[in-house]
Amino acid sequence: MDRIADWTRISSGASANGRPIVVMVDQEDCPYCRRVEEEFFSAVLASGRYRDQVVIGKISIDSGETIIDENGQEVSTRDFLAEYGADLTPTILFLDHNKREIAERLIGLLTPDYYVYYLERTIETAIRNMAG
Repeated sequence: MDRIADWTRISSGASANGRPIVVMVDQEDCPYCRRVEEEFFSAVLASGRYRDQVVIGKISIDSGETIIDENGQEVSTRDFLAEYGADLTPTILFLDHNKREIAERLIGLLTPDYYVYYLERTIETAIRNMAG
């Protein structure tokens, strides 16, 4: 999964194509984050099912990490994500190009046996909410 380093680039592409942006908020020392990325997101990405329907990336809230925000300014990722209170990792946000949440976020690992189901169901909700 690619790191989101420039929100303006990601959001303009998503806006032009009417796609939601799925953001995994993670930390380097988070074993649950690695599992969500390596087991569950990799399965969703490998399926190709959402290739042309969503933009998927990750933002790390580790100290020193930065991102280009919606104003073209380099800010800390923690500041960029502050409005969401996403301090627990992993947190999966479903956003439109204006950073509005368009589907209910997923926090933590939930039930591993059903995680792909919850993830895909919420991606589908985000796609519907963008369309309608």
